[in-house]
Order: sequence, then C-alpha cells, then structure tokens
Amino acid sequence: MLVSAGLFAATDNTAKQLNQRCAPCHGLYGQGAPGASAPRLAGLPAWYLAKASRDYIKDARGNSLMMEVSGLNEMSDTDIDALSGWLSEQPVGRDPAYDITVRGGDALAGKKKFNADCKECHARDGYGKKKKDAPPLAGQHPGYLLASMKAFFHKDRYHDNDPIDDTFDDISDTQARNIMAWTASLDDKKQQADYEFQPESLPLVAGEGAGYTVNMVQQVVLGTLAAKGVTVRAAISAMLARAAELEVPVVPKPPAESGQLPMTMHLTFCAPRHVSQLLEAAPVLANYDPCRVTLVQLKDGGLRLMTLNLDMLIDNSQLPPDAQRIAMQVNQDMLAIISAGAKGAEPAAQDGEASGLQRPVDQP
Repeated sequence: MLVSAGLFAATDNTAKQLNQRCAPCHGLYGQGAPGASAPRLAGLPAWYLAKASRDYIKDARGNSLMMEVSGLNEMSDTDIDALSGWLSEQPVGRDPAYDITVRGGDALAGKKKFNADCKECHARDGYGKKKKDAPPLAGQHPGYLLASMKAFFHKDRYHDNDPIDDTFDDISDTQARNIMAWTASLDDKKQQADYEFQPESLPLVAGEGAGYTVNMVQQVVLGTLAAKGVTVRAAISAMLARAAELEVPVVPKPPAESGQLPMTMHLTFCAPRHVSQLLEAAPVLANYDPCRVTLVQLKDGGLRLMTLNLDMLIDNSQLPPDAQRIAMQVNQDMLAIISAGAKGAEPAAQDGEASGLQRPVDQP
C-alpha cells in the first residue's frame, strides 16, 4: 500500500509531539538514562513498544506517575502506533558515543547463564523474539534490567505477565550482574565506528493536552506549560496539595520573587534528609537545587513551570544504592508536583497513591 508523503509527515510530526510526554524520563530521543528508572526506548521494536503501551493502559503493568505525566491512556491506537514507530527508528544505538556500558560483573559467566536461561526467548544475540513477545535485552541500560530482574524475583512484577513463572527463582544477585555484563556487550555489533547520531529538531510543545519539554543541550531542565487560565496562585495551591499527598515538605518560606526577573517565582519542596544524603553521595549536586520549582509568567499570559530533571543530570549508576533510590524518588516527586501545578487543580487521592508514588520501576 502506498502512503502519501503528506500523511507520513503528519504522522511523524504527531509522534514527535507525543514523544515530548515521554522525554522527561526517557530523553528527547528515547535514549534513556543509566539508572534504574529510565530505560532506553530508542531502537526497541515498534511492536513491543505498542504492546507495552497497551499493557499499561489495560493496567496489566502498573505505573501511575508515568500514566499521569504521559497521558498514555488518552492516546488513540493511531497515536500509540505512530509514537512506537518513531521511537523504534531512532538510530541512537549505532553511535558508539551511546554505547551501553556496565561496571563490574563477569561477562563470560554471564554469557553461560544467559544462554542457559534467556536465549530461548530473547535470542542468542539478545535482540528478542516477536513470537515470544520478548523484547531486546541488548542495547538496554543494565541498571534498568537489573532492577527489573529484582522486581521479577520479588514478584513485584510478573515475568512475561505469568504469576507462576519461576525463571528468576534460582538467579543470584551475582549471576544477575554477570548477565548484565554480557548483555551490555551485545549492542557493540550494531555500532558503526564512523557513525555520529545527529538529532533532528523537535517541536518545543506537545500540542493539545499535557506536554513537557526538556533542555535541548543536556536535557537536565524539565518544563511544562500550565493549562490555559491557570493562575500562579492556583498552580501553587495545587502543588502544595500534591506535595502534602506525597508527604514532601515545602521549605518553610514564602515563594521567592526574583529581582532580575520580576515575573519569576520559586518554590522548594524537599525532605531535608534527602538533600543531605544526595549531597553526601554526589557533591556536584551542590551546584543545583533538585527540589526547586520555578514559575515563569509569560508575556502572553501563560504560565511555565520548570524543575531539574535529576534522571538526566547525573549517572545514577554511579551513586550508592540508597542514594539511587533517593534520587529516583525526588525526581518522581518533583514531576508529580509540577504536573499537579500545570493542571491548577488540587488532585483527589487516587487508589494506591495514599502514601506517595512508591510504584514498581518503569518498564519499557
């Protein structure tokens, strides 16, 4: 069947706009982050991305914050297919600069364990099998894969959506890390020494509905436009209410108004112990404020909310495990808070969120 160039361009642009909803966690081009919470989506098969998206919508896989931020359940089947196709075509993995790496583990021992337990579904080369509904493990961040394996082991999530699957019952932490050492090497064969990924320009807004943008250089600043008519007062009220739901204290001082930018205001939400623990583990964060929300009143009357995108700022895999969990939680809390502020309405508590967004790790 022939597809007109105009229709293809329209679909491609829709996918780019929808991707802005995924970019806060997964990167502008689906490249993901080395930590446990932001898997690489670029290069995953379109069929698997679409299947996973529909599993989330059906609640076969749960991630309440991802659903809230991405608006995935508001996307049509056409939207999901367009977005999945666009992400699958991003050639990030061809560039050696985006090589998947891992520290530690015995790759040769991991190869033996992989061939014994994983290759039947995920293929010998690690790139998965559609007939098994098995995604690639090659080209995926090891921190995310390790977190997924632990979730399967503890039955926080079911492997292959099968409650009685026992694949991970006899895999030790050392064996899991060895497997990660092996899978981290499998993307090398698809790299091209002389290839450099040249990102295309992307739209700065996500069209209708919730949308987020990230800084185009380092992707460390996350921002979103408030819904039409939302005032600064309403945004702050909604953020305070959501922070209270999440049991995240606001720093006890009034919003600060910048003397240089009179239309800019700041609020800080953070548990002091989280800040001290993060700074102890990663002193570089002293140059940033990972708990601050900046509100900018635009000349056209709109309101923009921004915060630090902690997932993209640091390589979480370099942090101690406790600090990794804190960084993930801070990032998730701030994303939930500015999402509430952008809507401008105090959210009602949702099932499973009474004590905060303590949810399973996001899975591609």
